[in-house]
Amino acid sequence: MGSAHIHYDGKILLSIGTPEQASQEIRKLAQNRNSFYGKIIEINKIDLDQIIRGSKINFQVKIFTLGHRNPQGLTKVNDLLFSVEHGPQGGDELNKIKKDKNYGWPIVSYGTQYDYDQNGKAYKVNHEKNKFEEPLFAFVPSFGISALNVCPTVLKEYYNKPCLLALSLFGNSHMPGRSLIIYLLNEKMDKVHSTEKIYLRDHLKLRHFVTNSKNELYEDIDGSIYISADKEGIYKISFKYFRN
Repeated sequence: MGSAHIHYDGKILLSIGTPEQASQEIRKLAQNRNSFYGKIIEINKIDLDQIIRGSKINFQVKIFTLGHRNPQGLTKVNDLLFSVEHGPQGGDELNKIKKDKNYGWPIVSYGTQYDYDQNGKAYKVNHEKNKFEEPLFAFVPSFGISALNVCPTVLKEYYNKPCLLALSLFGNSHMPGRSLIIYLLNEKMDKVHSTEKIYLRDHLKLRHFVTNSKNELYEDIDGSIYISADKEGIYKISFKYFRN
């Protein structure tokens, strides 16, 4: 169902998806403000600390954004927030996250409904005309987008422009995953100029970046990063000969 968190402006932002495989009714909760399914929620860190210390019993959880399907990655660049999430049979999204905005699930998507779900009919595609936030980018077909973070130093220095890095799971026969995905954006970070896919190994399902407690990407002394793969362990990724 997706889950990621970051620290932002004295808050913890936590993404929660809609685990709809057991019940298609759950997806509707993404548009229900009385449910935390399909939302990015915010938790005040001061309130949380007081509860841990025993000086407070309850705290309020607020909805930051809504209309998400399966948000796997969440990160920030300065004061800007970005998320990636799985679409249905296509439509894996990169979104620029803005407080109180609605990202449209399950009403709009660039993906397609599954055969067991209303005979594979298409969703409404145009987010903006339906009063939802358009994704910055959507992959059709999709390949199982997972984690998201800022690019490591070596990539930022090479491209010399805003750069985000994502991971992907296994994918499918139409769009294999097991890759690093580089998003290159304009200076305002409101448009994707290009994407680049770096394929790793056949059997790897890439899940998480190794980060610190604030979800900041860990880089070792030679600029390498570390990622986890489902049931495989931790892998070191080096960009020493990147594009030589």
